[in-house]
Amino acid sequence: MNVWKRHWQELIQALEQKGADTQFSVGPPAAESGLAEVESRLGIRLPPELRTLLKEGASQAYVYWSLPDAAILPFEVSGGLGWDVDQLDFFVSNEEEYTGEQQRYLSFHLAGNGDELLLDLLSASGTAVVHWAHETAEYLLLALSVTEFVDKITALGCVGAEEWQYPEFCSESGLDLEKQASRQWRAWLHEYLTLTLGQAQKELPLLLRYAEMFGTDQEIAEAFGPYNADEVLQAFLNRAEQERNSRNKEAILCLAGDVLKEQAADFVRSLWSETSSVKISRSTLAYLSAQCLPGDEGLEHVFRMLEVSATPAKPSGYVASSLLQNFHSRRVLVWMEDKVAFPYGGWDALYAHSQPAPFDIVQWLGGSDVQRQIVIAAFPALYDKGAGSFGRAELLQIRSLLEQALEEVVLKKEKQAVRDALGRLP
Repeated sequence: MNVWKRHWQELIQALEQKGADTQFSVGPPAAESGLAEVESRLGIRLPPELRTLLKEGASQAYVYWSLPDAAILPFEVSGGLGWDVDQLDFFVSNEEEYTGEQQRYLSFHLAGNGDELLLDLLSASGTAVVHWAHETAEYLLLALSVTEFVDKITALGCVGAEEWQYPEFCSESGLDLEKQASRQWRAWLHEYLTLTLGQAQKELPLLLRYAEMFGTDQEIAEAFGPYNADEVLQAFLNRAEQERNSRNKEAILCLAGDVLKEQAADFVRSLWSETSSVKISRSTLAYLSAQCLPGDEGLEHVFRMLEVSATPAKPSGYVASSLLQNFHSRRVLVWMEDKVAFPYGGWDALYAHSQPAPFDIVQWLGGSDVQRQIVIAAFPALYDKGAGSFGRAELLQIRSLLEQALEEVVLKKEKQAVRDALGRLP
């Protein structure tokens, strides 16, 4: 237990330094009286190995981590490992009826999505660890004993416990540290925890990997400065071509846009060609256009894309927002004026992203019902983005229009939204 605990603490501390969301706790060993109470409740004697884990190790343990969104992961994983002696109970799946007889499985850990880790009481060790997927009701053997499971899952960085996280690392006998995917993941995690920007910027391939791991803030983007732009672009393209996961491939192309900006303009223009050999989603194409093309040029491309694909006549707010929000342009507000309609979901987010001036807010608050609702719904984000710096006369106009809206709206939900907007004004 001391070895595991040290590994967990080191892992969590290192991940926290990289900006991960983490949780970690380990309780004291379980008292004999507490174990006796659990056994009396269950009506069984706990398997010896489980008793040892709880009595000489820890009555409770919990390890959780989730990497920042910027990280492009080689596998879809997060951290999830734990147990609690007071939560041990017999497992009955949704498809089974409880018979009152001794059950085969003891529920060991409940994942956030409803999946469970189970101990197979009928296995040779009495503690073989099995994963149960709540959506498919399928069982997957992870280890032949609970000690083996904790050993191997600790070596894998405590990944789990949702169903999609284990199969890549499993063979017929459970978690397999020698499997290629396991080796690849452990190497990636080690590099993620140890690689520094100072080390990475010495070699372009290393710098690309660092960007995949940590995104491209200003410091990371500037680290690419000494390298030739064409060389950097080709390195990103080669890396994207090697990537099997389509979502990761497009994320890598977006990184290229973040790093190169206008230096990748010709490449992005080529993506708009019908003969382009690089096939990407509309959202990625729009993002790259916002990052790399002159504003008007990129906007015109996306405007045409939206108008051609609109069904039946106007694009939805969510689709428009996904394609236009990264431009942060007031031109989008003009384009929106005759497109917006109820329900206004998505339009409010796009409005907030499009840098409306005080004049725009006053105009839309005094406009059609849907325009007014969009601004009111967007108001919290608008205020956070700088409405607090508006002049006194502008704020008085906005307050007056909001007070008028408060008198006119009928639904309780809409009234509360107006009150919330008013509450943000000085």
